[in-house]
Amino acid sequence: MLPSNRQYALVLTALRLYAGLFWLAYGVEKFTHPANFMPPTGLMATYLAQAVGHTTGAYHDFLVTFVLPHERIFAELVRSGEVLVGSALVLGIFTRFAGGVGIVLGLNYLASKGGMTSLADWTGIDGFSIVLSALCVLLPLGRPLGVDALLYALRPRRPAAVPAPDAAEAPPIEAEFVEEPPFVEPSAPRE
Repeated sequence: MLPSNRQYALVLTALRLYAGLFWLAYGVEKFTHPANFMPPTGLMATYLAQAVGHTTGAYHDFLVTFVLPHERIFAELVRSGEVLVGSALVLGIFTRFAGGVGIVLGLNYLASKGGMTSLADWTGIDGFSIVLSALCVLLPLGRPLGVDALLYALRPRRPAAVPAPDAAEAPPIEAEFVEEPPFVEPSAPRE
């Protein structure tokens, strides 16, 4: 037996709230204790140093040439991104967009550990954050008990389709027979 719409909505709401609280738990702490996270002495500097050592290729070059010189800006982006994703999911506003940003954050964390190719790395907290965020993209988590339900209700509607005329009003369709010459030879060109 399938669950009722109400049960389904409660499960979706619980999943959305859990995802939002997950991201808020990691992001809010970075604001309440900035010295523990922000460069030059916080966790972000240590994290980037380890990431440069664990990565190769284009992502490594991106970290060295772009992120390290601007590590303070990227630290702000990380903590703000986590808090904004968490807040959006808790409120149920722009949940699919917030889930997409959560996927990008999780993939970034996974790539910085050099774990994009190992299945074992995907089973950790970073893989979990990606799956949790992907569910926010794939399922309508913002509709039950969320602001997205209001936005969905206020969206402009398409004009109604013009109804087809009644069969009584339509002229009858009559078959027509067209004489054709008999088939004598193949119609394809000969070589």
